[in-house]
Amino acid sequence: MQACGATPTGPTVEIWREGGGAHFRGLETCGSIWQCPVCSNKISNRRADEEQELADAHEKAGGVVYMATFTLRHHAFNKCRSLRDTVAQAWQKMQAGAPWARLKNRYGIAHTVRALEVTHGRNGWHPHIHVLLLTERALDDTEAEMLRLDLFERWETRIRKLGGSSEIGAFDLRRASTGAEAAAYVAKWGAGHEIAKGAQKEAAGRSVWNLLKASEHDDGAARLFREYAKAFFRARHLTYSKGSREAYDLRYPATDAELAIDGKSEGETIDKETGEVLCAESGRVALLDFGTWRRICTKGLTGALLDAAAEGGSEGVTRFLNLHDCHSYYDAREHPAPNYAPPPAPRRRAFDPYGSFSHWQDVADFEEA
Repeated sequence: MQACGATPTGPTVEIWREGGGAHFRGLETCGSIWQCPVCSNKISNRRADEEQELADAHEKAGGVVYMATFTLRHHAFNKCRSLRDTVAQAWQKMQAGAPWARLKNRYGIAHTVRALEVTHGRNGWHPHIHVLLLTERALDDTEAEMLRLDLFERWETRIRKLGGSSEIGAFDLRRASTGAEAAAYVAKWGAGHEIAKGAQKEAAGRSVWNLLKASEHDDGAARLFREYAKAFFRARHLTYSKGSREAYDLRYPATDAELAIDGKSEGETIDKETGEVLCAESGRVALLDFGTWRRICTKGLTGALLDAAAEGGSEGVTRFLNLHDCHSYYDAREHPAPNYAPPPAPRRRAFDPYGSFSHWQDVADFEEA
């Protein structure tokens, strides 16, 4: 992950301006939503767009979205991996068999979306899953309470069979007021979102991104983050029930690696409601060669450079680089991106008639001979 967001994938690094902000392109990305704070922020924000798209389509078709939280009792001595496996397996087993099919039919549950998360607090690791229940109709208060009890009964039964326990007081079910609220409920795992909540979540436990931030000066936090990173390696953050997106003719969700790569379009960014141009100079505003990029990284100026690009576009980038003595720079609109130098031709040793080394010769010369 050390190369993520820092190592160029080609001869140049691009700066793009869009929607009032700016971002880089042409940098390596690790695509890890669990271990990388940079990629987690990108992925979770774009997952939120996907979830809102699904929730809005479902509500437009006359459906309703409910949000449920599933968790289990945990202690300081529990290992992160064992708790993660327990909640993941419990949810998987909960959806199996005829009883689940009957429950879905009774309450009109058409589709589900599940998100896996974890925090750490005084009682150790706290894994939990957030679930969107996309129902075909709105439930009255009595039906909603019956659904909550039925869901908890199935969840608690599966948790007990896996050696754990759960409490009804920790189980939550409520209706989403908007598609955006539903999307945020399952997709806001990014580092920026979690750290921004700061003290608000301290009572419920620290997020893993708070642990990572604290690990700079806290060996205990560093140990906890390493345990978490190993436990959640290759775990699936979001899962959809079969056919949930296809039912509304929505595109198949992108992979985490695809979402971690910036891929925004050129052109003006316009507010859909007011028609106001949010960013007059939109699209690619600058190219940086490797030498310039290396100096920017060495001086720790990447964030400040994006601020300058967001505020002033290509002119803002030019002023910023001149101010900080980074002159190996050219404007994207005036100069095409340079190509890689061709790789050296493969060579092999050539020998004289006596068997001694004579010189290096291109392989192509041997083939022609």
